[in-house]
Amino acid sequence: MSKSLLINPPFNIAKENYDSSVSVGLLSIASFVNSKGEEVKIIDGVREKDYLEKIKEHAKDASYAGISVMTTQISDALKISKIIKNVNPDCKIVWGGPHPTFFKDQSIKAECIDIVCVGEGEETFYEIVTGKKLDEIQGIIYKDKKDIKTNPPRPLHDPAKMPLFNWGLIDNEVLENLAYIPSLTSRGCPHLCTFCINAILKLKWRKRTSEQVLNDLEIIKKKEYFKGKKLRFWDENFFVDINRAKEIIDGMIERGLTMPWETTVRANYLRDGMVDDEFMTKLKKSGCYLLSFGAESGCPRILKKIKKNIDPEDIINSAKMCVRHGITPQYSFMIGLPDEHKSEMMETLKIIDRLVKLDESVEILGPQAFRPYPGSELYEECLASGWKAPESLEEWAVLVENELNYLTVQNFPWVKHKDLVESMEAYVRFGAHSIKSAMGSSVKAQRLVKLVFVLICKLRWKLKFFAFPIEFKLAKKFVTK
Repeated sequence: MSKSLLINPPFNIAKENYDSSVSVGLLSIASFVNSKGEEVKIIDGVREKDYLEKIKEHAKDASYAGISVMTTQISDALKISKIIKNVNPDCKIVWGGPHPTFFKDQSIKAECIDIVCVGEGEETFYEIVTGKKLDEIQGIIYKDKKDIKTNPPRPLHDPAKMPLFNWGLIDNEVLENLAYIPSLTSRGCPHLCTFCINAILKLKWRKRTSEQVLNDLEIIKKKEYFKGKKLRFWDENFFVDINRAKEIIDGMIERGLTMPWETTVRANYLRDGMVDDEFMTKLKKSGCYLLSFGAESGCPRILKKIKKNIDPEDIINSAKMCVRHGITPQYSFMIGLPDEHKSEMMETLKIIDRLVKLDESVEILGPQAFRPYPGSELYEECLASGWKAPESLEEWAVLVENELNYLTVQNFPWVKHKDLVESMEAYVRFGAHSIKSAMGSSVKAQRLVKLVFVLICKLRWKLKFFAFPIEFKLAKKFVTK
């Protein structure tokens, strides 16, 4: 039996902006591998202070090290990979996660990487660590001496056949400091939003049964270190099978499994009556305190372009329903898409204004600048504008280390109003909400400096005047660097 590591590298963002949960992807992989009798150790570089020392110690006798990598983790992922190779040259380095899935050909060329896992990793990583011949493993690209071999893709797995999370695989230091308990009741999404990883990778929606979900919640309820914590269903779309969702909510209430929890939902589900007032009442009773919506835009043309299948009034209606039932509605937006005009960006700002005026409980995320994923229709439009993505992991690492955002808007040729797109998240964050809310932001700065910035943002927001964002550029340079 081989020993394997699963590592979550730090992100290139401020520590206070880390999500206080755990890597559900690595926990799912580790739980599956361990359920088959294999020894596996999770090391969380995001949340464990001495993670490098742990990596050096455990890498000495590890045969495989699986590293989960998002774009903002590339720099540290490369450093960790080189450390492992230095400690144990025979340890095979396996990269997985969004970035290597999208950029598999670039990733495998890195000297320190032996195998790239494309897509979901549970079954793939298990076959790797149990010594199955690499040429027989679906869903990987790997090095065969000097050659690079690409195997056929792996079919999507069935979540109902996967074990429940094994909490014993997570370090106590991480569990004790959790703000959110993760639960994953389904994978993928049936919708076709052109910007989304699920549509690009064709990750169709697959579910656990309601009974499996309730069994998982019973385990969580009994854990002493979870008492007083909130639960997050990390599903891309929790309510796809509305009957299953109702069985879960009814089961939570009937079995005494109520606790504060949050998840995602589409605005049109509230429009179409899938989630009606009666069900919203039950959601609240079961402990639901927040529903997260991907609103994306306030412009009907842009919503149609990205195949969102909602309209602006669906967004407003969903907020009213949530507020009516005492559930916090949270909306994420983005701007700066290919062929998006300034007037259409302003439509997004108008709907944000309508939302925050509905009730002070409404939360807004963004609008973040659109950043393209390879394989999407929008990505092809970005390339057609003359944009070129980095061509190696090393180039990505330099980009991540030297830019506040891993792909800066200033380098996007398809964005005509670059300052507007780049600064808008700050103006919404500090200008659209109350002064008290803005001052409570996690951005660290002297209180007087922060207050002056907030007051300027509120004035800009009131006038909807965002030209010459000098104060934003100064804040970016001297405060959020």
